[in-house]
Amino acid sequence: MIAALAAVALALVPLVVKADFVLTIFIFSFILGIAAVGFDIIFGIAGQLSMFHAASFGIAGYTTFLVMKAWALSFWLGLLPALALVVAMSVVIGSICFKFRLKAFYFAVVTLAFSELARLVVMNWTGLTNGTLGLMIMAKPVIGFGSLSRPIEGTLAWYYLTLVSLALAVVAARAVVRSWIGRACGAIRLNEDLAQTLGIDIFRYKMLAFAIANVLAALAGALFAFYTGYIDPSYLSIGQSLDIIAMVLIGGQGTVLGPVVGAFVLTGLPHLIEIGAEQRAMLIGAILIAAILLFPRGIVGSLIRLARRAV
Repeated sequence: MIAALAAVALALVPLVVKADFVLTIFIFSFILGIAAVGFDIIFGIAGQLSMFHAASFGIAGYTTFLVMKAWALSFWLGLLPALALVVAMSVVIGSICFKFRLKAFYFAVVTLAFSELARLVVMNWTGLTNGTLGLMIMAKPVIGFGSLSRPIEGTLAWYYLTLVSLALAVVAARAVVRSWIGRACGAIRLNEDLAQTLGIDIFRYKMLAFAIANVLAALAGALFAFYTGYIDPSYLSIGQSLDIIAMVLIGGQGTVLGPVVGAFVLTGLPHLIEIGAEQRAMLIGAILIAAILLFPRGIVGSLIRLARRAV
């Protein structure tokens, strides 16, 4: 109910707010919210700290554009091979990590190593990716069919496209959490050995959570690249992963709406305050520290706990 009301309120925002700057902040928050919702599935629900999220984010942006350029496809058709590539990489990396039952710090280190490997490949494969100079993306997603098709151009069109994408991501994440996948992952997070004793296939459910999380990150990365019109190896950097982790921690891990709230706080607040880049980084750090100290369960998690106590 709360999510539906929030979606309706956000849909009405452009009727009140006309400034492109403010709507642009909303767009970035929507896109990064998709990535944060995905990360919460593997981190907040399954209890695995993955550092491969940024790699999925950047790989999808590169792959979508390169496939579109090579085969003259639309954005939506070019996105499919990008998602398939991310799933294939998730299966390979997940097979290595989960077969050896890597947890916590070890899982984070191995996924970080693969993420850094992907970044170095992108940065040094200059013939394909243009290296550190990055790629300019002039193409835009198109909605509709035939004569009714229209490219997504302008702030308002991107606002509603990213809002709908975020809404679909939230619906998908909620469905996963409430399904047998979410229940099994929750059991694994609480006590992996006990879950295995009860007959839960640890490898299978961790793999599902890892793949679903990376697919949502890939969707966010493709939208981000095509909205900004540019992509470079920094999309795959550790800083990108840390930003997404911070969004989940601020909003509340294990909650579907928490990562979205965290994305709005971490994306919107620093941009609404006129400060330099260094001061903005310090402000983000201060926000994260304050949120962890004051709201150890995150903003949404703490509010849910207070509401339950009041009842």
